[in-house]
Amino acid sequence: MSQMNTYKLLAGYFLYECGRAMYFVLVTWFLFQWTRDALFTGLFVSLGFVPGLFSNLVFGVLVDQHNRKRLANIAGAVSLAVLTVLLFPFVYGWINPWWIIVTHMILQTTGSLFRPSLQALAAEVFDHKELPRVFSLSGSATISGSLSGAALGGVFSSIFPMPLSLSIVLTFYLGAFISILIMHYTPSSQRQNLKKQHFLTEMMGGFTYLKNHKMLHGLFMMMMLGQLTFHTTLGFLSVYTSAYLNHSAIVYGFLDVTFSVGGITAGLLGTWWWMRMKNQLAIWSLATVGLGLFLLGITQSVFTAFIGVLFVGLGTSFIRALLQSVQQIATDQEYHGRMSSFRMLCNQTSVVITGPLFGIMASSLGANTVFLALLVPVSFGFIWSIYQSRHPLFVEITKRKVA
Repeated sequence: MSQMNTYKLLAGYFLYECGRAMYFVLVTWFLFQWTRDALFTGLFVSLGFVPGLFSNLVFGVLVDQHNRKRLANIAGAVSLAVLTVLLFPFVYGWINPWWIIVTHMILQTTGSLFRPSLQALAAEVFDHKELPRVFSLSGSATISGSLSGAALGGVFSSIFPMPLSLSIVLTFYLGAFISILIMHYTPSSQRQNLKKQHFLTEMMGGFTYLKNHKMLHGLFMMMMLGQLTFHTTLGFLSVYTSAYLNHSAIVYGFLDVTFSVGGITAGLLGTWWWMRMKNQLAIWSLATVGLGLFLLGITQSVFTAFIGVLFVGLGTSFIRALLQSVQQIATDQEYHGRMSSFRMLCNQTSVVITGPLFGIMASSLGANTVFLALLVPVSFGFIWSIYQSRHPLFVEITKRKVA
């Protein structure tokens, strides 16, 4: 892939995530301030992933069978349409909590196609030894976008009306759509020569491949914990800031920024972390997440909360970017789309199940208990990561030098 195409890819990641983070901060803050009920926040986070439980199985096959750039463009176009549909009720005062949740479900579904399409595209055009660097760079672009979007969302939610703020979100999504649209991309000859089978045969082939590659099971479990912690932290930071820390949307926005600072630091240090930790990279990443969750769970100090959020952002981003690189290296090219979608299926199922439970917990026991509850699965994941670190293929992949 040319240097210019690399910039376009990173711009697409940055602008998409900037719009997504700004949208998420604006809507979760608005939803809680309007309803004063953390259960709606839990439902917003949880139900947003429900369509993905079904669509991911389809999207994985589509990504493996069809032009990955074209699929990303389709997802981007639908996202623009959905945000426009969300904007008009805010303009005319027709909004209600369930309308917000329903449009969020559709927007999350388009994201379930956009992300694996770009991830599989990158895995197709870059050499395996470059993938840790590529995913670290894309992670940095993603987290930089998240940082910028979170800061803008925190400020705009305090000083601008929702219609204007959502219009700016639409502009970021449009920029992401154009960035991917103007990329130059030709599917690799290896994929072009693949014989496409019946859709159900392809889907079952993906399940068979996953069944026969045991190391992927452990990777999916650890990445699931990273994503569960990531999305739950983002979803409940508004409730945590308002109802537990008793601070404003500005503080919420900067807590979200700090979360993103941890993520961008992980992106910049990703190659170093890989080379330094080798097969123990998951162990120390999960330990970092656990420390951050513990600090968030025990304190009402804003300063300590910032430190806790920083650690959670750092650890979850190491898990999401570097273990994803391990997965892509360990997966045959023709299965990249299906394995990415299976991974997202695991991630989203965990959020769907826990979102309402965490919403009830935050309403009755306090938002800090959500972070203490997350410590339980993260602790089990930490124990599993010690076992995973001894797997021969995991050791072989993580000891490789990266570009």
